[in-house]
Amino acid sequence: METRRAASDWLASAHPTPATAWLEWQRGGIAMLPTGRAFDTVRVSAAIVHAAAQSGDSGAVGAYLARVLDGPVIHDAYDTSVWYYALVPPGSCAHHRAPDATLLGPDPTWLGVPAVHRTARPGVYWLLPPRHRADHCAPAGVDEVIHHGHHRVTEWGPGPGGPDLDTIERGCRDLLDGPTDHAHDLAAATESTLRARGYLMLLLPVLEDAEARIPPGDPARSRVLLAVTEAKRQLDLDIREADPARQYAHVRRLVDCCHGYVKLLRELDARASAR
Repeated sequence: METRRAASDWLASAHPTPATAWLEWQRGGIAMLPTGRAFDTVRVSAAIVHAAAQSGDSGAVGAYLARVLDGPVIHDAYDTSVWYYALVPPGSCAHHRAPDATLLGPDPTWLGVPAVHRTARPGVYWLLPPRHRADHCAPAGVDEVIHHGHHRVTEWGPGPGGPDLDTIERGCRDLLDGPTDHAHDLAAATESTLRARGYLMLLLPVLEDAEARIPPGDPARSRVLLAVTEAKRQLDLDIREADPARQYAHVRRLVDCCHGYVKLLRELDARASAR
């Protein structure tokens, strides 16, 4: 309890009036805090984080980030885009300025920061909560996550060296065939949605790369273009849903997309091998 209080005091110190942060946590569980004082924040897209962790499963992602970052990370999975926020020392990580990995600071950016006890969905929560005062992620660890994530997203292509299509296919199958009653368990259905989105995020850059390699006029190019367009549409959909049955229906749509894209990539790989 004392450790949690110390971490909360440190977070609240980022606010010009710390009492306001405490009041917001008490009222809604989320306080708006500015970067640049107690911490800066690097916002990283789920596509990059999941590629680096080689998983969209929150448990696996959390274990990976705990090992590499060794610091607090906020997960916001209820926007149309899914983001991770790594708290870093003020003045560090200024070189991260890409759309999918950018520093929020040192000029103040107001960030929704959950109370330290919020370590699970629904809503914004701590994937890795702060453990003490001035608990920051290692800047070198943030660099490593972004570097490896970018490398895997940009370098993967159909065939050898690409994502493990068998693993993705098996993971998608497990989402539908597992023992959990997703149709009545909103938390489980939401978790499955995030895992399915993670698989789709891994497949999308491979599809985009395949599209770029296929000559204009080749009928396969149109198939891949349609796949890329639909994948982006699915990822742009709002995943928030209060009805577990409807949330699970979204999982099934994502899984169907992934299965179709895996099949398409295998066909392209076989065609390339036959040449």
